[in-house]
Amino acid sequence: MIIPKYKNIYDKFIERYKSVHVNPWHEIDESQLEKIYIQLINSMEIKDEYSFKYFMDYIIKRLSGKTDAHTMYDLVSFLPLNFRIFNEEVLVNYPLNLKNSKLIAINEVPINKIMKELEEVITYGTNGKRKYELEKSLFNKFLFFGLPSLRNCNNLIFKLENLNGKIIKKEFLKDKEYTEELFDYDKYRYGNNATYRFIDNCLIYNHSSVQIKFKERIEKAIENLKKENLDSIKTIIIDIRGNIGGNSSLNKLLINFLLEHNDKTLICLTDYRVFSAGRYALRDLVDLGAITIGEEISTPINCYGNSNWINIDNHFFSVSECYFHPILRWNPATKTEFQKEVTDELLKPYIFKPDILVETKKEDFIKGRDTILNYALKYSKTKS
Repeated sequence: MIIPKYKNIYDKFIERYKSVHVNPWHEIDESQLEKIYIQLINSMEIKDEYSFKYFMDYIIKRLSGKTDAHTMYDLVSFLPLNFRIFNEEVLVNYPLNLKNSKLIAINEVPINKIMKELEEVITYGTNGKRKYELEKSLFNKFLFFGLPSLRNCNNLIFKLENLNGKIIKKEFLKDKEYTEELFDYDKYRYGNNATYRFIDNCLIYNHSSVQIKFKERIEKAIENLKKENLDSIKTIIIDIRGNIGGNSSLNKLLINFLLEHNDKTLICLTDYRVFSAGRYALRDLVDLGAITIGEEISTPINCYGNSNWINIDNHFFSVSECYFHPILRWNPATKTEFQKEVTDELLKPYIFKPDILVETKKEDFIKGRDTILNYALKYSKTKS
């Protein structure tokens, strides 16, 4: 059953999706969508924001498949927690007094069951994106109270086990907002973006976001870099880990700087969060001859994107209005252009693999060591 309020929002979203998306039925057709819709409304009650979040995410996952992670329903209420996942083991990253504790269950529902239920509503095209979306989901209250196992609950009790084996429980209420206790989400996502440092004969530049809010900071950082004496620098390490995108034009300032120093060994650090315009930075660095070290990124190189934001009765959706293949330089912006030029080769998923696969180790995370950067620094000495 779906109440009229949410039926109206859903219908408006589908109509906008069909008109905006460059290729709306790339994964399922309208008859398949109708079957999914009927199955959902017959199996659950869509009567509040939590159940509607689950409903919309379930639908969008099946519309989007593995090639459209930009189409989404944006509804979040953050809990003052965040996590890192290592081989399906969930460790606390924040708050510091719980850091490295293992998440065992929520309301006595084992965490592996919670993760399976989240799998039904998160959209991803790579294993890296799966990990990132699960980590984000684990502190979004709106997702939890829509899950089948937690749908009828009024609170969440997180059961944790710290490194000493002690069981700790943290309770969060359904109707309470936890804004005053929240961590610095920007720092979690972007770290110290547009900053640099020197270690031995290496310059390490953090390029973790090209969001427009960082424009002045990026410009200032590159301006300062140009004043540095880099004669003794043998290797430049560009750290794009955590770069989930923004305005790809902000990559040009960094690329132009690197062109002036093409006598240096160039290394690019990648991780499971690199997404959207972040992959354009990756492509440009690879074109400059960068050696890539790190993890699989959060998206196929070619995918749907360029989010068109839609407000339907104060419910916010993003719909992909373009298709991008950065390697083949193909980005049709209209349905006509897409249909006229599309080929199987252009749609074949192009999955990035780093030159040297180095995954962050759980033991290093616990001890505060940077697995990927440490490997790159050691590797750079072999190239000096």
